[in-house]
Amino acid sequence: MPTFDLLATPPRVAHASFYPFRPGERAGPHWSESDLFLPVIDGQGEIRVGERSYAVRRGQTVHVPWTTTVRYDAPRANPFVVIGVHLVYRPWSSPTVGYPHHDGAERRPPRRTIETPWPDAFVLDPRGDSRVIDIATAITHAFESDDADREALVRALAIEFLSEVRRCLVGEVAAAQHPLAGRVREVLSYLESAYPRRILRSELAQRAGVSESSLATAFRAVTGRTPIDHLIHLRLKQARHLLRTSRLGVAEIGQQVGIADLAYFSKLFRRRTGCSPLQYRKRQRF
Repeated sequence: MPTFDLLATPPRVAHASFYPFRPGERAGPHWSESDLFLPVIDGQGEIRVGERSYAVRRGQTVHVPWTTTVRYDAPRANPFVVIGVHLVYRPWSSPTVGYPHHDGAERRPPRRTIETPWPDAFVLDPRGDSRVIDIATAITHAFESDDADREALVRALAIEFLSEVRRCLVGEVAAAQHPLAGRVREVLSYLESAYPRRILRSELAQRAGVSESSLATAFRAVTGRTPIDHLIHLRLKQARHLLRTSRLGVAEIGQQVGIADLAYFSKLFRRRTGCSPLQYRKRQRF
C-alpha cells in the first residue's frame, strides 16, 4: 500500500468526462499522460491496459498507470458507460491542461518524471459502501461546470476520490488477512486446473477442511465471489481465450471448459459478456 501524501502532493484533475460507448465500439490504443481512473457507471465491456485485458462491469473501476496504453472494446449488447478521471500530481507534469491522451501506440509520451500513488494497473471491485463512482461523477460534473468555485471544488473532490480508492484497497488487504484466507487460496489454486470437470460445493469444502457455509462466507470475503461464481468466471475466461485463438466450434469449447450443454453455455456466455460466443469471436477477429 503506497504512503503517498495526498496533502503534500495534491492531485490535479487534468480532465474528467463521461464516455458512453456505442454498441460494438472500439477505441484506442491511447497513451495516457495522466494517472487515469475509469469507473464503469453502467453496462460492461473490456478494457486493455498495456498487455493485460480486463472484463469489467458496472461498479468496477480500472486504474491505468501513467504512460501506459489503454484500449476499449464495448460489446454490442449493454455497452459500458465509463467516466475518465485524469489526475496529475505536483510538481505538475506536462501536460497539465487539456485532454491528456495521445492516439496511437507510436506516439508515446515522455517518461514519467514524478512519483504517483499507484504505479501499477488494477481493477477495483468495491464493496457496497464504496463511494468511488459517486465521487468520480461529482468530479466530472464539477469539472464541466462554470461555477466560480469550480477549481477549489474539483481539487477537494480529487483528494476525496483518491482517499476513497485507498480505503477500498485497504479493505481488499484486510480481506486477504481473513483467518481462512489460506484455505481459500488453496481452493483457488485447485480450481485453476480443475475447472473443466464437474465440481461440487461439498468437494471444495472437504478440500478446505471446513463446512460448505463457512467456505462460502470466507470465499466471498476474500474474493468478492462465491466459489461457483468463481468457477463460472474461470470457465468463461478460458472460453473467451479459445474463441480468440482457436478454430474449435462453440459446442466443443463449451465441453472443454466444463459446460457441455450448448444452450446453457451460450446463454451463460451472453449473460456474462453481453454477446453470443460467435459474436465475440467475430469481434475479436475484426
